[in-house]
Amino acid sequence: MTAVEEVVAQKRNTLKTDRLDMSFGELMNMFEDEELYITPEYQRVFRWSDFQQTRFIESVLLGIPIPPIFVAEDDDGKWEVVDGLQRISTIFSFFGLLESLPEKNNSTLTEGEMVRELEGITINTLPIKLKTTIKRSVCRVEIVKWDSQEDIRYELFNRLNTGASPLSEQEIRNCIFRAYSVDLNQILRDIAEYPVFQDFISPTETKKEQMFLEELVLRFFAFKNLDQEFRTTVPQFLTEFMRDVSKGEIEFDLIKEKESFIELITILNEKYGRTLFRPKGNFSLHIFDSIAYALPKVLTDYSANKEKMFELIDTLLEDSQYNSIGTSTFSNKRIKNRMNRALEIFTGA
Repeated sequence: MTAVEEVVAQKRNTLKTDRLDMSFGELMNMFEDEELYITPEYQRVFRWSDFQQTRFIESVLLGIPIPPIFVAEDDDGKWEVVDGLQRISTIFSFFGLLESLPEKNNSTLTEGEMVRELEGITINTLPIKLKTTIKRSVCRVEIVKWDSQEDIRYELFNRLNTGASPLSEQEIRNCIFRAYSVDLNQILRDIAEYPVFQDFISPTETKKEQMFLEELVLRFFAFKNLDQEFRTTVPQFLTEFMRDVSKGEIEFDLIKEKESFIELITILNEKYGRTLFRPKGNFSLHIFDSIAYALPKVLTDYSANKEKMFELIDTLLEDSQYNSIGTSTFSNKRIKNRMNRALEIFTGA
């Protein structure tokens, strides 16, 4: 057996799958009995519009085939939704089962594309026959069982994330790396909610929903602690860093890192405001990454070295060699070259 065959065989053996055809009524019963669950982190990203929800309910009522729902079975035999969050949450919301999300519960339908009369319909005004139609409608459920290898779990979330409102990379990390010995998730959320940071970055509401602020904090921590070049894509590098910190495999003082980051962004916001990372309007991720990588390697006490820090950043922003490297976020070589040039400038090399 070749090396590639051995690796494929090993990875295949870590996964076991099964499938069932189940009615939505059965899935609702499982949800109420806490045998099927949607984690709080995952529930946060139920964001289908009223139109999308109505369109799905309409499809179920008309008997139009729908994609399968993927669930992951844990050691206790309970199912966690992996893919199909928007679809199954639409059903649960319409029937008033999402009690933990009152603002998203008890949905009201809009005008349907094929059944215009759905407009204004709620579960209380839907005819009993049609309620029964939804409850008895069958959905294919793909059941995935995995071992404790969290990298496999991440890939499941990532690759099965195919819905009309797919999760961002950070939303997936948020779902996966919870309940570990080090709660990095909570620190990322805490900083993301900090008013000064929100004003400094000025993300759109969509970006906030997609956890762009949390990912920026993670990027800063990851690049700050990067001692040698990463050999993967940036998303994979961030995932591995978050996994290792969450499992306690990387020494990381959460409180100290949080305080240091807040100190830095407060100083930078006072000096530059939101224009620092938006010199041409759009957010310049490469400037953020370069500062995250290079600045902490030169300065540790930001408050005591404000003028020096401003001088270094101004030099970076005006450096012709740095600016000529390009701004593509998809080229690892360009990312590394920009970071290395920033470090050269900051160290006077």
